[in-house]
Order: sequence, then C-alpha cells, then structure tokens
Amino acid sequence: MSIIGGLTGFLAVHYYLAYLFLFLGSFFETLIGPGFFIYGEFIFLAGAILGGTGVLNIWLVALACITGGFLGDSASYFIGIKYGKGFVSHFLHKKNKYLTLKNYTKAKIFFQRHGKKSIFFARLLGPLSWITPFLAGTLHVKYKDFLKYNIPGVIVGIGEFMIVGYLFGFSYNLFLPKIEKYILYILIALIIVIVIYKFSKIDGYKKRKS
Repeated sequence: MSIIGGLTGFLAVHYYLAYLFLFLGSFFETLIGPGFFIYGEFIFLAGAILGGTGVLNIWLVALACITGGFLGDSASYFIGIKYGKGFVSHFLHKKNKYLTLKNYTKAKIFFQRHGKKSIFFARLLGPLSWITPFLAGTLHVKYKDFLKYNIPGVIVGIGEFMIVGYLFGFSYNLFLPKIEKYILYILIALIIVIVIYKFSKIDGYKKRKS
C-alpha cells in the first residue's frame, strides 16, 4: 500500500482528528511557554501538503491553523495582561534557552521602536513571534489595537507556509507514480531545508541586534 493510500485510509476513518491536531498544534505553537518547544512550521507544512494532495481540505486546514494561531496569540496576550510582570520576574531568572532577560529585552526594544506594528512584523521574525503577543499584554496594549495587527500577521505568517506546502503537495500528487519511491528522501530534504531556514533567520536576527 502506498504512503498516500495508507494515510488516506486512516483519515477516512479519523477525518476530523487531523483538523483538531492542526488546530491544537497551531494554538500551542503560539502560546507563551509551550511555543518555545513546538515548531509550527512543520505543522503548517504538513497540513498544507496533505491539502495539496487532496487528503485534506486545504481551506479547512488553513482555517484550523489560522484560528489556532490567532487564539494562541490572544491567550498569550491575556496571560501578559494578568500575569505579565510576575511571570517575567519569575521565569527570566530560570535557565531557559529562549525566555531569557536578553531575549525579553530585545523584544521589548523592538516593540518600543516599531510600536504596534511590531505585533504584525513579529509573526515573520521567528523568535519574536513567541513573546510579542505576551509582551503586548504585559505593556497593556488595547486589545482592539492588538487584533488590528495580529490578525493580518497570523494570516501572512501562517499563509506563507500554507502556500509552499500546498504547492508541494499538489505537485507530489501530479507526479506521484514517478516520485513515490523517493518520498522519504524528499521529506527528509524538505525538513533539512526548513531547519536551515529557521536557524538562519534566528542567526540573522541575532546579528542585526548584536
């Protein structure tokens, strides 16, 4: 049985579990804390690839991922509103790879420099997307202003992975008979490219701020 055939058979029985997984993955990927350990790029690309192959409905995939991302950011915002100062003072002294005083200070400077627009741009700048919604809440940005920039940011930030994944999945479906025996190598290569892209973006951000 082919990989796509087996996956299609599984999803025929557990169809809505895929959308639930995409929603929860997108939600926790943006939630302050869990977001430091979950790579949403893999979730978005996987869903979009399955949408491109026809296994999933691409519009429902996009809806699940974007809704999860928006609600995760909003949850981080309200956590910042209620617990921001205490949360920061407690966790910044813990040994954490991402939630450090240095990263927090960089995000705060970026936010102060670009104002509310940083809520949008942070979605495109890797590490900043993990903390900016929380920081917006901590600094008591009005929620309507937060939504004004966050919603477009979520759509663009997740949408770029949706487009890439969908095109890959669509192409895969067209050339399936020729490339299926090489699919494992293709997926490994794709993951390597994503990891290189992600860490080069983080390194680029660090060099610009150093």
